[in-house]
Amino acid sequence: MVTILEALTLALDLHLAGRFGEAQELYTRILDAEPEQPDALHYLGVLAGQIGRGEFGLTLIDKALSLRPEAADIHANRANLLRGLDRLGEAEAGYRRALALRPDFAEAWTDRAFSRHGRGDAAAVDAAAELLERALRIEPALEPAREKLTDLLHARGRLRLESGQVTPALADLIRAAALDPRDADIAFLLGNALFAAGLRADSVIAFRNALALVPDFLSAALNLGIALAATNRAAAALAPLRHAVRIDPAHPAPRDTLALALRALGRGEEADALAQPPPTPPQAIQASKPPSARRPRRPR
Repeated sequence: MVTILEALTLALDLHLAGRFGEAQELYTRILDAEPEQPDALHYLGVLAGQIGRGEFGLTLIDKALSLRPEAADIHANRANLLRGLDRLGEAEAGYRRALALRPDFAEAWTDRAFSRHGRGDAAAVDAAAELLERALRIEPALEPAREKLTDLLHARGRLRLESGQVTPALADLIRAAALDPRDADIAFLLGNALFAAGLRADSVIAFRNALALVPDFLSAALNLGIALAATNRAAAALAPLRHAVRIDPAHPAPRDTLALALRALGRGEEADALAQPPPTPPQAIQASKPPSARRPRRPR
């Protein structure tokens, strides 16, 4: 005969696997046998929120909390349901309660950051970044926190750079690059920020990283050539500038910049040969990251 604990473990495995119908049926059967089983009430409430029945989920989770009022994970998941219902003030109170009960609850710090960031204003973004940093200090491998913080710093760094806030942009992009060293766009933006800050030699490294990650990254190749020329390495600048021309032979910026570099080296005939670009530009290809999915967590 299957025990309540065995049935609950199976139900949660089904839940985490996305088999919501089977999990719901098994949670319900557990509650038929033991109507005040707090874990079944809790997880069935989480599941209800995931299938668009947030208000019903709150009813179940409130009953679970009446049985286990000091359970930090139940408070955190109740706050998640409230966030899903756009009741952000109540959600914030719930996260605070969860974290008061368990200050090292990295996932609750992360969920609270998601709730703060959802408000959209600059102060909320700043607060979310601080919360995510705290989550990662507790649990450095927590992937949702790492991904969210990387995206937040990437976007904020870009906006700051575009608005001329070079020093704060540089701080954002250095941290974002440390979190995700394989993101070519972050490396490229970091190169731009370093160049704007007068750190030309460091910008060369960042542009090279971006180009190593995406070899046909036109702007990275072009800016690498410009940065090399700005650090008195005009001859070395020719290779990335020629590469930029090969990536898009019809684009005027790489051709013009390469021509200037050739003339600076006294190679005027080669520069003159660049005057007429080929007539047919190549097609550009863009890539995007798939959205990340989040799953319900097991109790601790």
